[in-house]
Amino acid sequence: MRYTGMVGYLLTVLLLTSCATTPPADPYALIKLPAAENFCLDAQRIVGRALIPMQVVIHEDLPSFVKSKALIEGPTVQQFNWYDADGNIKGYSCKMKSTDHLNAVFGAGAAGPEGYCQTMNEQVYALVSREVTDPVYAEVIFESNESADDTGPSKMTGPQWLLPFTLTSVDAAGDLHVAASGFVIEFSDPRYQRFPPSWRGTHYCHFVAPEYLAALLRGEAQPGAVVGETIPRELMVLPE
Repeated sequence: MRYTGMVGYLLTVLLLTSCATTPPADPYALIKLPAAENFCLDAQRIVGRALIPMQVVIHEDLPSFVKSKALIEGPTVQQFNWYDADGNIKGYSCKMKSTDHLNAVFGAGAAGPEGYCQTMNEQVYALVSREVTDPVYAEVIFESNESADDTGPSKMTGPQWLLPFTLTSVDAAGDLHVAASGFVIEFSDPRYQRFPPSWRGTHYCHFVAPEYLAALLRGEAQPGAVVGETIPRELMVLPE
């Protein structure tokens, strides 16, 4: 009995030591695949490294999403789901807040540093690849063609971001390419001070949907999914 008690004591010490030395979970990492109703909230946490409570508005029609802006009140991000012909979500578009605006309102360290849309795709893929253990593609390549600010080569605008964009493709070698499209307009950028406040302090991103990516890896879906549309001019108006 004494020997058993010593073993129990040692196990308790080991467990306590293990708990004390185990690093905390990364708050800026996905621990499970995001649900459709929370996708852009998770994206704001991953891309903008923001842990403050936020809200999401999911738009049922494209015109309302086009006219919407990410709001510092809430704060509130805007989400639009893109569906394939069978009604499955193939991609998400998120209008999120920039880290400089969040820090200005909620205090230094509330968010940031500003990240990349592709980081969300990469983390989604890391979780999907655990479920799809025998993918049909030997390599998955993430295109790095975006900038974490608007000084990069794309210098994209909202109307350009909303144009049709191909999320996935396969190259001549048979490797799967996953692309991301995004841009940032910092709230404090002097070039945009003439615009209304709701026009500034934003980070826009297109993302691949986890379920679609998993279906691609299993060979159950085809690459070439496109999000975005050519938006009528009358919808492209500055908010007040």
